[in-house]
Amino acid sequence: MKNPKELIFIVDDEKNLLQSLSEALSESGFLVETFSSPREALREIKRQSPRVVVTDIRMPEMGGLQLIEETEKLVPETNFIIMTAHASLDTAIQAIRLGAIDYLIKPFRVQELIAVVRKACSQTRLLPQTGSKSIIKDKYQFRNLISEDVKMKEIYALISKIAKTDSTVLIMGESGTGKEMVARAIHFNSKRSGKPFVSVNCAALPENLLESELFGYEKGAFTGAVAAKQGLFEVANAGTFFMDEVGEIQQSLQAKLLRVLQERVVKHIGGIQDNPIDIRLITATSRNLPKDIQDGKFREDLYYRLNVVPVLLPPLRERQVDIPIFLNYFISLYSEKHGIENKFLIEKDAIDFLKSYQWPGNIRQLENLSERIVTTAEDGRLGVSYFKTLIGDSAKSAERTENQGSDNLTEAVEGLEKKMITEAVAKAGGNKFKAARELGLTRQSLQYKLKKYGLEAG
Repeated sequence: MKNPKELIFIVDDEKNLLQSLSEALSESGFLVETFSSPREALREIKRQSPRVVVTDIRMPEMGGLQLIEETEKLVPETNFIIMTAHASLDTAIQAIRLGAIDYLIKPFRVQELIAVVRKACSQTRLLPQTGSKSIIKDKYQFRNLISEDVKMKEIYALISKIAKTDSTVLIMGESGTGKEMVARAIHFNSKRSGKPFVSVNCAALPENLLESELFGYEKGAFTGAVAAKQGLFEVANAGTFFMDEVGEIQQSLQAKLLRVLQERVVKHIGGIQDNPIDIRLITATSRNLPKDIQDGKFREDLYYRLNVVPVLLPPLRERQVDIPIFLNYFISLYSEKHGIENKFLIEKDAIDFLKSYQWPGNIRQLENLSERIVTTAEDGRLGVSYFKTLIGDSAKSAERTENQGSDNLTEAVEGLEKKMITEAVAKAGGNKFKAARELGLTRQSLQYKLKKYGLEAG
């Protein structure tokens, strides 16, 4: 089954363009579906929830702006990129106000499209001020946060307190532990809940692209800057800005981020004017920032600016009591989403096996596993043999790691994680997208871990 977080839709009435754009994005590792009919695309958006929709602005059946508006009613968090042959700034601004991530002026280079799609995959959509926003807001109410773990209940109590303030928050935890979920819960339970929530994954963008997206730029500031553009700090004005994997930004950018926090102003690339901003900043990282400070990789002064209120999320392997709770929740969620009425009974030995599993992808991996169960398994009892086939007998792998590896738990877990990633990439023939799906990670998270463990070659 296709991973909806990495599935890209392209909508245009020019079939030759659809084919060329599809080939380019497919070669870059995306799953792509094309539509010459916007109405057909709308039906599939509802069914498949693509990560990004790239659509033309003017089509005879339904225009791109109308497609955004209709999608807003069905899947409000879908990311949109607008294509137009009409270099109309008014139209582009209207698209952005409706929630589009970005726009491209035809004719454009394929490399531009790939860069913009990658950026869109790294960002959470800016939700516009519409009635459907209340649906999103309700989703992140504290009553909907699931856990029976004592530590997590303490964390939920903490974030319910800090949501009422404007304090800067640093969320720490492994990839897939729910850092963005916590950031959204803080935002939608704060006094800024009616304002924008803007998110960017710092690990998913090259340094030069990340800087231009954060701070904006003036016309002519660099090759390709055909018009001035606001940065994400300005887009998030009066709302909340969430920077995921903030530990990945380079030191030159760290200095500029520090100035934003100190002076609450941003300056466009190529600009001379300071633009005041009013944002609540929430950052997250899966890195050990104190160690990075010792290694000279992260500024100590920036760390203390970010770490006003620390929130440490434990990995799923330390929340064993929550594993059956999440499993039942996600199975129910995806059964309803896909219209599947199968009933599953998870046997006790299977639950014990899942509790012994290391879950390198944490909650995100468990969610992906649950969707796979819903879409592939038959009615009936699911025992340990089923899950060993589905995800491998990692309990034995964990035992071997414990017996042969370091006495340090972190090192042991990292050793197992590195081994599993190496095996998954090899099994996928070097295809990182397939390996990410197998591990229950996003492609960006896998890329980060490959870099972390020095496995990028090949």
